[in-house]
Amino acid sequence: MQALAAATACMPMARLAAPRQQQRQQRHAPAAASRRQQPCRRSAARRLVMVTAEAGTSGAAAASQLQAFSQTAPQRVLGADGKLAEFPTTAGVYAVYDSSGTLHYLGLSRKIAVSLATHVEALPEGLVHSVKVLEVPEASKEELQEAWKAWMQEAVAEAGAIPPGNASGQTLWQQRRPRAAKPEIRLTPGKGVQDLTCSVEDLVDQVVKTCKVVAFVKGTRTQPQCGFSYKVLTILQESGADFEVVNVLDDVYNPGLREAIKNYSAWPTIPQVFVGGEFIGGADIVEEMNGSGELKTALQQAGAVRG
Repeated sequence: MQALAAATACMPMARLAAPRQQQRQQRHAPAAASRRQQPCRRSAARRLVMVTAEAGTSGAAAASQLQAFSQTAPQRVLGADGKLAEFPTTAGVYAVYDSSGTLHYLGLSRKIAVSLATHVEALPEGLVHSVKVLEVPEASKEELQEAWKAWMQEAVAEAGAIPPGNASGQTLWQQRRPRAAKPEIRLTPGKGVQDLTCSVEDLVDQVVKTCKVVAFVKGTRTQPQCGFSYKVLTILQESGADFEVVNVLDDVYNPGLREAIKNYSAWPTIPQVFVGGEFIGGADIVEEMNGSGELKTALQQAGAVRG
């Protein structure tokens, strides 16, 4: 909710006998045999794992029959348009090379495309340049790990060393880009009080009644301008609640809010926290409720946090 549109319009089965079972089994046996002779439509990688598993072959032996690391050609991660190329959204193993052709990391993932997109976003440009991909769709955790081990053995034999990103203590490839902070709510389009067709208190009422949890503070979510606002934001953040923030100091988009919120709640200080459409208090009260467990209960009842 970047800005309220209401800024300009305030309206607001019985067991079968054994002979019958035998007859049914004999009748369906030819069809079942015929189905078993049908070619499997699964991918080659998955088919090899299934065949060896049905024959009682170990996971390691199954992995050895997958497409070899050395026989897999790398492909560019980004297309000519600078966007992520098309990759499988299934499980598998992947090997990432930098722009000079050096292998940096060998990973396994339940969704290869998602993992590659994460690496591209979180790592330096040029580090995620090309990639070898081995699909192992529907693989179990053990099958996926065996496939990864087989590729790692080949990679080490080829390069003479473990890829840098897989070295002990290395965390670079586990990095995730922090999510952007949720923006603060703006009560108006920023054209001034004179452009409004209702009062600021009416706009506050709409926000309070439509948000599960909302905190009116001095400053922003990431840059509070007073200790009490910082305390409230920290408590709400640590609670895991989904909450909104309104900056009472933003005179461009929230003109007159500092006084309007005090009149609305009949509470003289800021910050002010509303849960489930009800005012619960300022920093000290929120801190006390957090300590006693009352805040958690209120947040759960409002549907802002899981129980």
